[in-house]
Amino acid sequence: MRKSILAWTPALAFGLALGACSPSAQDNLTSAVDQTGDSLENAADKTGDMIENGADRAGRAIENTADDVGDTVAQGARDTGNAIDNTTR
Repeated sequence: MRKSILAWTPALAFGLALGACSPSAQDNLTSAVDQTGDSLENAADKTGDMIENGADRAGRAIENTADDVGDTVAQGARDTGNAIDNTTR
C-alpha cells in the first residue's frame, strides 16, 4: 500500500499544482515534467545497455572458460593415449 501511495503522490501533486498555476507556469511545469520523463527514459536505456553488455561479457567469459576446460580435457586424453601407446611398445 505504501508503495502505491508513493507512486501516486507526484501525480497528485502535479495535478494540484497544475490547477493552481497560471498558463505560463503550467507550461513550465509541463515542460519540466516532460524533461524529467525524458531523463528517466534515458537512464533506463543506459541501465538496460549496461545490463546487456554485462551479460554479453559474462557469456563470453563462460564460453572462454568452457573452451579452455575442453582443450585441457582433450589434451589430457591425448597425453593419456600417448602414454598408453608408449607403454605398450
